[in-house]
Amino acid sequence: MKKMMTICFCLIICIGANAQKSVPEIKPGSIMNAMALVNGQEFPLVLTVNSLTAPLSIGWSVDGYGEGAFEMSAKAVDNATKLLNVTQPALGVTKLADDETFCILSKEAYKSLVDQKTFTYNGIKLKIKSPDDATQFKINGKDTDVSHVVSEDDKLHLWILNNAALPLIVQSTGLTTDITISEIK
Repeated sequence: MKKMMTICFCLIICIGANAQKSVPEIKPGSIMNAMALVNGQEFPLVLTVNSLTAPLSIGWSVDGYGEGAFEMSAKAVDNATKLLNVTQPALGVTKLADDETFCILSKEAYKSLVDQKTFTYNGIKLKIKSPDDATQFKINGKDTDVSHVVSEDDKLHLWILNNAALPLIVQSTGLTTDITISEIK
C-alpha cells in the first residue's frame, strides 16, 4: 500500500511539473528564429540579442536583404510608450527614440500589464485577453509562459513573454510587420 501511495504521489508531482510553462533564458548572444509577415508576404527573420544593458540592442537579419540592429536607450527600456512598426528596416544600426522600443515592452508598460491587466502603447489600449482563453504558445517546442493581450477593437494582438527583465513580444497580429518567434537559442 505504501508503494502504491508513493507511486501515485510521484506521478502527481511529475504531471504537475510537466504542466508548468517555460520561460526561455534570454541573454546577450541569444538567437531568435522568427517568421515575419509584411503585406501578405512571409519570410524568415533572425533576431540576435546584442546587448541587454543600455543601450539594449537587438540585431536582425533577413537573407537576401541585409542586417542591422535596433538600439534602445535605458529611458526607452524603462518608460517607452511606443512600439517601432516598420515594413522595411534601415540597414545598419537604428537608434530608437527614448519613447520607442522594438520587439519588447518597456518595464513600465509590463508592470501595468501585470498589476492592472492593461497598458497603452502607440496610443492603443491593450488588455489581457480573457483568462479563460486557452491559447497556448510554444517556443523551442515547449509551452511558454506568455500573456496574450488584445486591443479594444480586437484588431491588434500581442503575445508577451512573462519575463519582467525582458518582456519580449513573441508574436503579433495586426501590426504593419507581424512577427512570430518560434525558437530561442
